[in-house]
Amino acid sequence: MGFRLAPLTRHHAVLVLRVARYAQPVGALGAVVSFLVSTGWTAGLLAALWLLVCLVASLAGLVEVVESRSLHPAHLLPAAALGVLSVAAAWLVAFRSGSDFGYSPTIAELTAVHFHYAGFAAVMMSALVLKSLGAASVRMRRVAGGAGLLVMFGTPITATGVATGTKVLTVIGPVVLATGILTMSALTAFVVAPRMRTRARRLLTLSAAGVVIPMFLGVDYAAARVFPIPSLDIQTMALVHGDLNALVFALVGFVGWMVA
Repeated sequence: MGFRLAPLTRHHAVLVLRVARYAQPVGALGAVVSFLVSTGWTAGLLAALWLLVCLVASLAGLVEVVESRSLHPAHLLPAAALGVLSVAAAWLVAFRSGSDFGYSPTIAELTAVHFHYAGFAAVMMSALVLKSLGAASVRMRRVAGGAGLLVMFGTPITATGVATGTKVLTVIGPVVLATGILTMSALTAFVVAPRMRTRARRLLTLSAAGVVIPMFLGVDYAAARVFPIPSLDIQTMALVHGDLNALVFALVGFVGWMVA
C-alpha cells in the first residue's frame, strides 16, 4: 500500500518504484519465511529477498530527488520514506542471519521494526498529508512540511542515540519524532480527514488517534533510560506501543489513504 500511495512526481521514479511494487510479494514472502526457520545464513538469505525489493524502492526515491532537483518536502519526504526502507531491510537481514553488528539481537530486531514503521510508514503518511494540503494556506503547508521533516529526522536521531549510547540523543530523538507524528496526526484528524468521505474520514481519524498513546509511551520509555522515572518494560512496550503503531496508526492509516 505504501508503494502504491507514494506521491512521486517524476516519470522515471514512478517506473522504478513500479518494479519494486511487482517484486514486493516475493520479497515479503522471503521476509515472512525467514522467521519460520532458525536464525542463521538461510534465514538471512530469505530476508535478503526483501532487502532487494527495498533497494529498488530506495533507488526510486533517489531518482525522484535527482529528477526534481529539489529538496522541497513534497519531493524529499516520499524519497526519504523509500530510502530508509533499505536501512530497515538491512537490519532485518542482520537480525535473521544472526549478524547483529556487535549489538544485541533485540537491538537489531527493534531497529528493523522502527525503520519500517517510524521511518517508512510515518514519513510516507506525512508526505500524503502534505500533498493533500496542496490547496491549503502557505502557513498550513509549512506546518505540514515541518512536521514531516521532524518525522524524517526523528528516527535516525533516535537510532544514533541508541547506537552510540549518547543520552542527549536518546531523549531528543523520540521527542523530535513524537512532535512530528503528533502534529501530522492532528492535521490528519482535524484538517485532512473532515474533507473526505465517511469511510476514509473514519479510518484516518482512527489512525491519527491510535498513535497518541504510543508516542507518549515512546518518549517516556526513552526518558526512563536517562532519568529515574517509571516506564513500561520492553515486552509491554512491544505489545502496546508496537501493536498500536503497526496495526492502528500504520495499517489503518494506509487503508484510509487507499480508500481516499
